Amino acid sequence: MENNKVDVGAVIDSAGFFWMPCGIALMMIIIMLADGFDLFIMGYIADPLVADFGITRGDLGPVNSAGLIGMAIGSVLLGWLGDRVGRKRAYVSCLSLLFLGSLICYVSSSLNILIAGRLVMGFGLGGITPLATTLISEWTNKNIRSVVVAAVIVAIPLGGALGGLISGPVLANGGWRGMFLVGAIVPLVMFVLFSYLLPESPKYLAKHPELHKRLANTLNRLLGESRFSGAEEFVVVEEGKRSSHWFSTLWNTDFRTRTTFIWTAFAVNSFVLYVFTNYLPTLLTNSGLDAGTSRMGLTVFSGGAALGSVGGAIFIHWFGSKYVGTILAIVGGMATAALAFLLMTDSVVNLQLLTFCLIAGASINGMQAFMYAVSAHSYPTEIRASAVGMAQTFSRIGAVASPWAATIYFDMDPTPPVSVFLFSIAGVIVLTAISFFLIPTHIPGNSREIVELEEADALRNGVGVTPPE
Repeated sequence: MENNKVDVGAVIDSAGFFWMPCGIALMMIIIMLADGFDLFIMGYIADPLVADFGITRGDLGPVNSAGLIGMAIGSVLLGWLGDRVGRKRAYVSCLSLLFLGSLICYVSSSLNILIAGRLVMGFGLGGITPLATTLISEWTNKNIRSVVVAAVIVAIPLGGALGGLISGPVLANGGWRGMFLVGAIVPLVMFVLFSYLLPESPKYLAKHPELHKRLANTLNRLLGESRFSGAEEFVVVEEGKRSSHWFSTLWNTDFRTRTTFIWTAFAVNSFVLYVFTNYLPTLLTNSGLDAGTSRMGLTVFSGGAALGSVGGAIFIHWFGSKYVGTILAIVGGMATAALAFLLMTDSVVNLQLLTFCLIAGASINGMQAFMYAVSAHSYPTEIRASAVGMAQTFSRIGAVASPWAATIYFDMDPTPPVSVFLFSIAGVIVLTAISFFLIPTHIPGNSREIVELEEADALRNGVGVTPPE
């Protein structure tokens, strides 16, 4: 075979989704379910933890903040690690951090030890999502990429919903420590299993000539035929202006506008998301609802993510992300306001309550999935993992602010009605809609014109796929 130049991205785009990319997506989904379980866990154990430690709800603010701070650090450090030692090694390292952090929380005898455990868990939680987004983007063909990314991201809130389903029996038999024991065992099992099964990113392998033989074998598996020998010159075709460093590239004239609005939308939506995930059961309990109904509200909120993320991604595939995401954000603000109005009434109808929680969950969780998909779409492969990781890190500003906002609210004397707090959150959601709408690099809808433009770009690059012998 001749030593031809091969565009790895073109090979990926020419391959079907079944079987190898589908298998990778399924592994990502399983890992993200565990990620969501650990992410949402504080919302389910808050009340028994407060009772056991003899503390107030406001004292949980530092615990929640520790996890979010760890996530902010983990997003950058593990993204950096993924660029240097490979996406796979960084990804399975996240699982080991989830195991270690959950184990520390399980044996904790004080609030400070619990804070330390959540910080370690945060390191792992921070790295998992941007690395998963990068792996899926680099393994899935462009025609279904945004849908698959959304399907993987939606597993996070679904993992939270799964936590709600098992929280009753686990809390009844093992207390709040039992939830952390589950959170330790599952990542440990996956670490052992996926360290063997999960393949490395093809675009990472392409950037390391000594790994081209391994890349050739990987691409042959993807295509189901022996097309490459490893003697080819594998390349990753990149476009756009580059600066001296990946971070400065984010802020050069080609990228600064998209970076500004992506970071803003990410931060504002993360603030709203973490208010709901960490405090919805407590807010509903403070409104006079029983603990079971309050936990079910969070479970339904988390379960709504499938409706918003996957359903919305299908619409994005047809109509593009700009209007689909903006409308979804507005609907979420309306559902949150409706929930506030409902809690102002003398008698709350559970069906109405859960319906508004479902719609709010579909919107807020769906927007979070869209932010990862739009971020991955907005940056070239060369800086994609770092760019998505940095966007997620900046989003933690909003996430870290959420427990402090809740703490301020709970510490007010007298504490205002919960409806007042929810009306404020509905106002914040308006900022999500505006900043998301202003992102200049949205995912376009599926049209022949777009396909033709992409094909023309590929021809101008002069780099193709080596034909079989």
